[in-house]
Amino acid sequence: MSKTSNKIKMKKFIIMLSVLLAIFVTVIVSSYMIFNELEEQLQQNLEDVANQNSLALHNKIHSNHLLLESLSGNMHNVTPDTIDDTLQSFTIFLDDYELKRFAYVFPDGTSYSTDGGTANLSYREFYQRGMEGKGSITGVLKDALEESHGLVNVMTIPISDEAGNIEGVFGLTYNSQTFNDALQIECFDGMGYSCAFNGDGQIMVAMGNDILQLSDNIFSDVLSGDWRNASSIEKMQKQIENKTSGGGTFYLTEKNYYYCMPVNLMDGDVTWYMLTIIPADVLESRVEPVQRSLYIMAFIVVVFILIGVALIVMISRDGQIMMMRYAYEDPLTKGANYAKFCLEMKKKHNTQGYLVVMDITNFNNINIVAGKTAGDDMICYIWQILSKELQDEEVAGHVQEDIFVLFLKEEERDAFTERLNSISSLVSKRAKELQVNGIHSRYGIYHMQGTEELEDAYSKAQIAKEYARTQKELGFVFYRDMNHEKMQEDQQLEERFEESLADGDFEVWYQPKYSADSGEVVGSEALVRWRDKDGSMISPGRFIPLFEENGMIARLDEYMFRSVCRQQAEWLKKGYKVYPVSVNLSRASLYFADIVEKYKNIVQEYGISPHLIQIEVTESAIEGKTDIRNLLENFRSMGIQILMDDFGTGYSSLATLNMRCFDTLKLDKSLVDHIGDKDGETLLYYVISMGQQLGLHITAEGVENNKQLEFLKDNKCDDIQGFLFAKPMPREMFEQMLNK
Repeated sequence: MSKTSNKIKMKKFIIMLSVLLAIFVTVIVSSYMIFNELEEQLQQNLEDVANQNSLALHNKIHSNHLLLESLSGNMHNVTPDTIDDTLQSFTIFLDDYELKRFAYVFPDGTSYSTDGGTANLSYREFYQRGMEGKGSITGVLKDALEESHGLVNVMTIPISDEAGNIEGVFGLTYNSQTFNDALQIECFDGMGYSCAFNGDGQIMVAMGNDILQLSDNIFSDVLSGDWRNASSIEKMQKQIENKTSGGGTFYLTEKNYYYCMPVNLMDGDVTWYMLTIIPADVLESRVEPVQRSLYIMAFIVVVFILIGVALIVMISRDGQIMMMRYAYEDPLTKGANYAKFCLEMKKKHNTQGYLVVMDITNFNNINIVAGKTAGDDMICYIWQILSKELQDEEVAGHVQEDIFVLFLKEEERDAFTERLNSISSLVSKRAKELQVNGIHSRYGIYHMQGTEELEDAYSKAQIAKEYARTQKELGFVFYRDMNHEKMQEDQQLEERFEESLADGDFEVWYQPKYSADSGEVVGSEALVRWRDKDGSMISPGRFIPLFEENGMIARLDEYMFRSVCRQQAEWLKKGYKVYPVSVNLSRASLYFADIVEKYKNIVQEYGISPHLIQIEVTESAIEGKTDIRNLLENFRSMGIQILMDDFGTGYSSLATLNMRCFDTLKLDKSLVDHIGDKDGETLLYYVISMGQQLGLHITAEGVENNKQLEFLKDNKCDDIQGFLFAKPMPREMFEQMLNK
C-alpha cells in the first residue's frame, strides 16, 4: 500500500513538476516575447518622434531661409553707403523670428549688420560658400561682431545680379542658446533627447541632455569612449554616406536606443542628421512590472491559469498603451501631436482633402503682454477649437509652439474657407479678451488628391503658410494658386530649350570694346539673347539662372562659341575687318574634361585664327577647381586669349591673379562706379598699375560718362566697354559697323 501510495505521490510530483516547469518555460518565453514586442514598439515610436524632431528642425530653418529669400530682393546693388538703411528696414523681423541680427558681407569680406557691427569675415567658411553661390547654415561659432564673442549660428545665401555674378552674401544670426531652446521638444515623458549633427559628426543642436554639447563631435567625443559603439559608429557613418535612415543601440555609460535620419535644409544645399535617443531604462521600466507579475503568477498559476493569462495580456496591453501615449500625446494640449497625425494619415490612402498648416502671427505678444501661462492656455484653447471643428475622417495635430496641422474633407472650396474664417474669428476674439493686439491666424493649404506623400504635401502647405505670413491682406494661401504659374513657366522654358537651340532662337548680340586712346573699335563681347516665337525677347535674367541650375548652360555655352566662330568665318569671307570676340564660359562648362579639345575642333572646323576668339572666365567660376590653371593654359597654347571677367568682385582676386594664366583683366563696373570718390580712385589706380606690372591688358567695363573715361585714359587703361560708347546690339547692327 505504501509503495502504491509512493508511486501515486511520485506521479503527482512529476505531474506537478512538469506543470511548474511548463509554467516556468511559458513565463520565460512570454516575458521574452513581450520584451521583443515592446522593443519593436519602442523603435517604431522612436522613429515617429525622430520624424517630429526632424520636422521641427526643418520648419525652424526653412522658415528663416524663406525669410532670407524674400528679403534678398532688396539687397541687389547695395553699397556701403546704402547698406545700413537697407538692413535697418529688416529689424522688424528680429523679434518675430527670434534672431540676433541680419548682416550683409560685401565681396571684399567687409560685413555690415543691423546692430551696427562691422568686421572682415572673409575667413569665414559661410562667406566663402556664399561667394561660390551656395547657401549655408553653420554650427556653433564665436560671434565676430561683438566683443563678448558669444556663441551663434549663422545662415547665409548668396546675392547675385541678373548675369548670375555674386554681389555679396546676405545672412541672419541666431543666438545659439535661443536657437537650441526653440527646438526643444519633450518626448517619452521627458526621458528622450535628441541632437542634430552635420556630415562630419559635429553637433549643431543638442536637445534634452547635458552629455551632448554643442562643441562636441558625435563620433569622436561622444560615442568613441565605449568600445561597444564601434559597430554603431560604422553603421551611422554608412547612413551619412548614403543619406539613409535607421535605428539601433549604443552605450553612453548605459544602453540607449536611437534612430538617425537625414534632414535636408535650405532647399537641399545643407544636410544634417537628426539623432533621437531614449535610454534602455525606459523600456526596462515598462517591462519590469510585467516580469514581476509573471513571476508572482508562477506560484499561483496552478489554480488560476486563466486568470494569470488574462493578467499577462492586460499588463502587456497597458504597457503598449502607455508607450503609445508618450509617443503620440502632445504634453501641452494632451491631444494628438504631429507623430499621431502622421500615423492617422497613413490610414487614409487615396483620400482627398485639404492639408492645412496653421500658425498664429505675433503669438509671442501674448507671452509678453499676458504671460507664459496665458500663452499656454491660448494653445490649449486653439486645440479645443480645432477638435470641435473636426468632422468624420478629419484629423488634427499640434506640431510645436503655435503651429498646428489639420486634414479637412470638404467638397466645396467656399465651405472650406468659411470653416477657416470661423476658426480665425474665435482665435482673434480670445486674443482681444486678453487685450493683446496683432494676433492673426495664418493658413497654408495644399489640396491632396490621395496620391501624394504626406511629407511632400506638408512641405508645400508650409511654403504657402510662410507666404501668407508676409501678406497682411491674406489669411490663407493655396499652394497651387501661389506656385503653379512660376513652376509652369520654368518647365516650359526647359522643354523649349532643345527646340530653340535647333531653331536658332538664341541670338548672339555684340557689345563693342573701344581703345581708350583712339576711341576706335578693338573688339567685342558676345552676349546671349533669346527671341521668343512671337518676336519678343526673354530676359537673360529669367533663363540663365534656370539653365545654370539644371546644367543646360554648358550646352548654351557651346552653342554661343560655335555661333561666334561661324560668324567670324562669314565676315572674313565677306572681306570685313574682323576684331576679336570674347565668349563667356560658365562654371558648369569648366567641369567637362574634353572642353579644350571640343572647342579646338570647333575653331578648326570654321578655319579661323584662334586669336579672333577670346574666352571670358569669372573668378567665381574657377573657385575650388584645382586644375583650372592647366585648362586655361591649354586654351592659351591654342592661341586663344583668356580674359578674367568681373575682376574686383571676388574675395581672392589677387590670389587668382597669381595663377598667371590670364591675358586681360576686365575691371568690374563696381570699381568703375567709384570714380569720383577719392578712396575708390586710389584703389582703381593701384589695380590698373598692378595689372600693368604683371603684363596684363586692362579693359574697363560699365563706363557710362566722360569723367570715368578721362580717369581711365589718364591711368593708361587699354580698352573701354560700356554704354558711353555702345550698348549690346544685334548681329545685323554690329555687321553694319564692321562694313563701315
